[in-house]
Amino acid sequence: MILNLNLDKILLPLDGSLESEISIPYAAMLSRWFNGEIMLLHVLPENPIAAVERSGNVSYPDEQHDRGEILAKSYLEAIIDTIAPQGIKARWGISTGSESEMIISRTESNSIGVIAIATKLKSKIRRVFFNNLLNELFRKTNIPILVINTNNIDVKVLKPLPPKVIISQVNKSISDENINRIIAICMGSKSKLIFISKKRENLLPSKLIDLVEKNEIEYEIKIAQKSTNNEIDKMNELNNEFWTISTLSKYSGINRIIHDRFSFEILKKSKTPTIILPN
Repeated sequence: MILNLNLDKILLPLDGSLESEISIPYAAMLSRWFNGEIMLLHVLPENPIAAVERSGNVSYPDEQHDRGEILAKSYLEAIIDTIAPQGIKARWGISTGSESEMIISRTESNSIGVIAIATKLKSKIRRVFFNNLLNELFRKTNIPILVINTNNIDVKVLKPLPPKVIISQVNKSISDENINRIIAICMGSKSKLIFISKKRENLLPSKLIDLVEKNEIEYEIKIAQKSTNNEIDKMNELNNEFWTISTLSKYSGINRIIHDRFSFEILKKSKTPTIILPN
């Protein structure tokens, strides 16, 4: 199941900032769970000189861009030197162009199964009217994205912990592929699975329950007193030993406000990773 879903292949975009590096230990956890490999990616901005040179109008060395590649290579190799002693397999790549386009291109050319990214979550209005990396990835990729909202994390006191509990909200329309992803993540992390819902009946697909029980995954169905978001917020305040899994449909403009509320409300307050599954 893990191999079919490519969960053992994790793409980790890094821009050299401390904020982006928050995702490293979480990507390492995924790698250990699935005996996988991390691909580090640094994207250099498109260089106007290089673009003109390719057109044949000028001919001189792109020294600034060359320096950027040298620094990026040194940076990524230093990251690998840090995580390799933990038994983490990793390699690196450098691309030039739009960050979202280069990330998407790498996921396709390397059969990536998960993207791990740390970012500041934008406000609802900014998500609607302004493109940003996270929105572009949600709209254009069909693979899970592990997101850490750095607005809620103090880097100086951060102690990344593997989850003891995976919290999920699913419904009857969940795809077989996403069912398999949830099962694989729970098996890999050896976590308890908690389903949160406001309704007792017609909560879960029978295939999901069958796989949970067949693989002896401990699980619980929790009925929210108010809303599922409120229930997750309460758990968030009590401890940081859980991750959340949510699904997100691909919408743009005003439809995004209507349909992405659950996932982004979780991300807005979460101090722990949220895995967004493409619906």
